[in-house]
Amino acid sequence: MKRKDRQIQLFLQIFLLLSGIYLIGLNLWNLNSGMWNEGIFEFYNGEVPVFKLTAGFITGFLSLISFWALWIRAHWGHGFTLFVSGLLFAYNLIGLGEAIFVNPYHAIPMVFILIITLQSFPFLIRRTTRYL
Repeated sequence: MKRKDRQIQLFLQIFLLLSGIYLIGLNLWNLNSGMWNEGIFEFYNGEVPVFKLTAGFITGFLSLISFWALWIRAHWGHGFTLFVSGLLFAYNLIGLGEAIFVNPYHAIPMVFILIITLQSFPFLIRRTTRYL
């Protein structure tokens, strides 16, 4: 692995660690804040909140697993990270509309996650296809 690839991988590892912690913390905050007075299993504002929270927790935990896989240099790490990056991108893109409408300050980290995830796709695709 070249020096530039090592730097990109280290940046991606730190990014996945921070985004995983951010998503888990954000969903814990939403769960404990009492946003849904009727409960998380009741229909609220066009959605059932338990599904959104579950998707956020799964994406956060998978980001942490992806960080760990890149850290130990597992041979399946880059492919798994590519999959998790797609989930991370989709989760933040879907949640961006609500974030802009409800709390625009919450949209700032989501935009950072979207931009960094898009920029990491070529590196991950290149690293994944080397093993085929």
